[in-house]
Amino acid sequence: MPTRRFQELANVPYFLGVLVGLALAIAAAWADFEGLSYFATGAGYQPFNGLHCPVLMSHAETASVSVSFDNPTNQDLQPYYDVEISGHAASRSLEGQVAVPPHAERRVVWTVTAQDIDLGNFVFVKTDILPTPGYSTREATCGILVIDLAGLTGTPLLYLVVMLSAAGMIAGLVLPALGLPADQAAQYDNEASTDLRRGSQAVGISTTIAMLTGLLGWWLGATIFCAISILLLVILLRPTAW
Repeated sequence: MPTRRFQELANVPYFLGVLVGLALAIAAAWADFEGLSYFATGAGYQPFNGLHCPVLMSHAETASVSVSFDNPTNQDLQPYYDVEISGHAASRSLEGQVAVPPHAERRVVWTVTAQDIDLGNFVFVKTDILPTPGYSTREATCGILVIDLAGLTGTPLLYLVVMLSAAGMIAGLVLPALGLPADQAAQYDNEASTDLRRGSQAVGISTTIAMLTGLLGWWLGATIFCAISILLLVILLRPTAW
């Protein structure tokens, strides 16, 4: 059976993966929450789910932001949109109208750069959909964290962080039983089902959900699962827990 020392070493990549994933989830939720606060006016409209922003971008990057309009009806729709983009000196606005044929989807794309940064390292975008036949007044906001790391742009950096988190957690789960005969590996899995083992698995699941909800722009869900993950980590990483 694996020694206790080997099991403890296997926990290193696992918790590193958890911390990396948790950092990404916090960054995504933080940016979207700041975007919501940045454009707060007191008026509340129905949410619009067609705004798509990258989670990360670099200072040297020109990133794409898009709005998707779908038309499930049998008539042509021509929704109006009004976009506001943050900026340290002054925000800028875009507006327009797009024709959407029946049972089709159209997308409007624009770019943001480092000139749109405000509040330190964020780019914020707000989209208002004006009332037209087939579209009621709706709004959506998002936040993009601007960060420079190893010369990577936002999308490659995002993929790298997600892969590092997943690789660390997977390695931490499979390493303790690696190389054992099948019967011993199964026995190890059964014996490992202690409170500590279950707690470690729970923090991994919670962190994974936090990442997914954060990447989808569900900042409130990401915040809740980040809080759960942090609480579990505090409990698990106490010296008495080991």
